[in-house]
Amino acid sequence: MRFRALSLSLLALVLVGCNSDEATSLVERYANRTSNAIGVDIDLELKPASELYSPLPARRERLAEVPEIREGLLDLLDLRQCNLMQLVSERNTSLGRVAKPSQRLIYELKILPEINRCIDALEGDAENTDLRNKLLEYRAIKERGFAPLLLNAIYNSDEMEQHFSFAQPPLSPEDQGYFSPLVNSLERFAILTKLLTSADWQTPDFTDQLEQSYETLYRSDFGARWISSMAMLTQTLDQASSAIETRLAGRPICFNQKQNNQSDILWSVFVKFYVGELQPYIAQVEREGREWSRLNLNILNPLSEIEQSKMIAPFFNSQTTSALWGPYFQARERHTRAWQDLLEQCGLRPGT
Repeated sequence: MRFRALSLSLLALVLVGCNSDEATSLVERYANRTSNAIGVDIDLELKPASELYSPLPARRERLAEVPEIREGLLDLLDLRQCNLMQLVSERNTSLGRVAKPSQRLIYELKILPEINRCIDALEGDAENTDLRNKLLEYRAIKERGFAPLLLNAIYNSDEMEQHFSFAQPPLSPEDQGYFSPLVNSLERFAILTKLLTSADWQTPDFTDQLEQSYETLYRSDFGARWISSMAMLTQTLDQASSAIETRLAGRPICFNQKQNNQSDILWSVFVKFYVGELQPYIAQVEREGREWSRLNLNILNPLSEIEQSKMIAPFFNSQTTSALWGPYFQARERHTRAWQDLLEQCGLRPGT
């Protein structure tokens, strides 16, 4: 029985260790050290991101309407000379009709340039006037639906949707470069949405590698972990600021800015735990978050006329009024001012 009890205890310790995360440990250590240095309790109460931010709307609400057209309406025999038969036939198969967003996107990227080439080739061909007119009508429908199709294929895919989850732990301080694998995929998607501004674009060279871009998104959870990091940092900075401001409202730590033992402890905590630990993590989350936001906005900006894109953009807007960045910026500036005012009591304010 004693062995069994010991085994269960060890198992519990292992599970606790597995469930803890380095980022939360970092901010808790910072809060504890700061609390001890200023003599004011900082009992961090970190709410999950789901209690701070509005979730991504349901997919059915985010789906943009794409005009539908059945390629079977076109006479396949007439398409032999345009190299369209194989593409259209593939789209008409059962696989094509239930294709994933990524596969449908690849198809559209291939079919539209081929249609344009066919239309140009048939110009002045009296025998194929009817076919050319059908293709012109078909192209108009396809072009009208290209922007909403891009939005759906990118942001309504399972691979991208998981990056908006509130269920992941924050980024680890050891996760330097965690975002880097996503850069190439996001840059490719931005190239695709910029095609909307080009009148005569060609199928991008990387079209057949788009499935790999989706796989990269699938294998990453950066977006969700970044959201958790922003929630954790915003709350930590605000709650620690409240404690420092409480201390500022009391008797100064130093009389006439004359340093003492308590100011030595305060300075040590500031240098070791704020400058040495918390600030590098803040810089990591902010740096990678800015890049994540910038690349997503590069994708979304050409799609801004689509109403559903406005449901996604708030996750990336870095204005001070935005849902994620706004509260974080306010908390960061408040915390910086609190430390400056506290250190100034002892003539320790950086830059003075």
